[in-house]
Amino acid sequence: MGFRSIRYTGQALREFFRHWGSYFILSFVVGEAISQIIVPLLRWSSQMILQASGIAYVSYNNLGEIITQHTWGALGLLVMFFLVLLLVYAQFAMLLTGVDNIVYQRQQNLRSVFGEAIRDLQRIRPTTVLFFVFYFILVIPFAGGIINSALLDKVRIPEFILDFLNENNFYAMLIGIFYLIMLYVGIRLIRVLPHMILDDQPAGTALRNSWRETKKHFWFYFWRVTWLTAVVAVVQVLWTEGLVGIQTYLDTSQQTFAYAGSIITMATLQVGGVFIMALTTTLYYLVLVSPDAVTKAAPAPISVKEQKKRKRWPRVIAGVVIVLVAIAYLIYNAVYMAGGFDYNPITISHRGVDDHNGVQNTIPALEKTAKEKPDYVEMDIHETKDGQWVVMHDENYEALAGVDKTPRQLTLAQATQLTAKEDGHSAPVASFDAYLAAAERLHQKLVVEVKTTPHDSKGAINSFIQKYGARLIKDHNRVHSLDYRVIAAIKAQEPKLYASFILPYDIVFPQTKANAYTMEYTTLDVDFISQAQDQGKEVWAWTVDDPDKMEEMIFMGADGIITDNLSDLQQTIKDQVNHPSYAARLRVYGNQFNWNGLNGAEN
Repeated sequence: MGFRSIRYTGQALREFFRHWGSYFILSFVVGEAISQIIVPLLRWSSQMILQASGIAYVSYNNLGEIITQHTWGALGLLVMFFLVLLLVYAQFAMLLTGVDNIVYQRQQNLRSVFGEAIRDLQRIRPTTVLFFVFYFILVIPFAGGIINSALLDKVRIPEFILDFLNENNFYAMLIGIFYLIMLYVGIRLIRVLPHMILDDQPAGTALRNSWRETKKHFWFYFWRVTWLTAVVAVVQVLWTEGLVGIQTYLDTSQQTFAYAGSIITMATLQVGGVFIMALTTTLYYLVLVSPDAVTKAAPAPISVKEQKKRKRWPRVIAGVVIVLVAIAYLIYNAVYMAGGFDYNPITISHRGVDDHNGVQNTIPALEKTAKEKPDYVEMDIHETKDGQWVVMHDENYEALAGVDKTPRQLTLAQATQLTAKEDGHSAPVASFDAYLAAAERLHQKLVVEVKTTPHDSKGAINSFIQKYGARLIKDHNRVHSLDYRVIAAIKAQEPKLYASFILPYDIVFPQTKANAYTMEYTTLDVDFISQAQDQGKEVWAWTVDDPDKMEEMIFMGADGIITDNLSDLQQTIKDQVNHPSYAARLRVYGNQFNWNGLNGAEN
């Protein structure tokens, strides 16, 4: 089976290069239409719904409020959700029909392909829409190689949730089983949409046929997709590393031409990325159109001269597009290689520690970390039984202090008698007053995360603002919270106090009064950062502990980075802005380049 899959991969590659112009134009036109027209329209429509309905944001913690208090807005967002599903289907239909058209030389133009996709949409039934909800939400995130779409970029599981689940062996086992089930289901249903689109079958019939056809052919499809994925990955790595090698040679041996060469090598990387995107799209869709074998189609009943003409023009058009894309990138490349986009993001130490140098949210750890001079130390507070504030992240003292009590069940005096232990360190649980005084003594600015629970007192937020608002402003400290009530109350009572709203998901761009947004980094993208900065708001990425991910956040333009590894972040920033070689800049760009889309790597 493995050898047959290797042979099939070779057939698919030959098919692509036989008609590379047509495949490139198909992939490029559909991709650009989605990213440059459809996605901006959907984004604008969603924001209009939020503004008209008075919905400040969309997240897991306000869905009930949206449904009960903003019914029309909820309906509008639901319509947008189904519209996205339909558009994903249309994108899939255009690409699948287009690849089928090219491989079998049906001689349809792009207009005919698009028209056929629209007719497919008109045949959709309610049961089909329900099937999409299952297929795209559950299957596609685990089989993303088959469908890469800017419309589905939001469908992902944030890393902090997976990290939390993986800390428990039972949950980790369940996650592993879930992934395996989704892989199995994805392969078994791989023929559903081809049957629906190419054979005009109803969703139920297509599902049954796909399940029947793949019953004894799971490994048949698995190895084909696996080998195609491997080939694409190798091409991407070789392309990037080869160009970095060329630029390294220019940097060391041809320094006179190093800068000009870097602009050209970067443009070559970018154009190659667009070409590889077309290659990737074609290879995956060929599995759906012609899974058994990709053989040269019988020539159409037209003259040899006409055949050559039809084969030549797509290549000419594709060549012109490639040249225009390269030209469009040159100015950006010149600025990037000259360091025109370099900047220093705000460094924020998560919970006041650096690489396990103490117990989180304790004064001894703060004292150690402050010596490294982060821009801010982020820390967490909870209300206590007597209406005071204790420095603690968890909603229970058990994990750190071994006491099965919540902050609301103990007074501040009782809480500060506890000893927190972590990573071989121990330290007393601190009151917020003591922690704040220590920060002032150390001249260390803070980002205070105000934790709230349903058990807090009714006046907890107002009490916090009245007691600490002016002091926090004086010390140039900042506040952030997952609870938008905290942000709204701060902007109403102490508008000068800098407040960031924490959002675990980048679903719809919020319409809030916050000064900034603290975003879970795996759900953050360039569009969100650009929209925020256009409104004069900052974006902080959390929690970013890996140097490669730090590079990614810097490249995307995040204004601040929250990390458990402060020294790594400081070194990464230093490496980025301390006159790195052109080859190093090219490598960073190559690591962040979105091989599934044209615009993914730009700031």
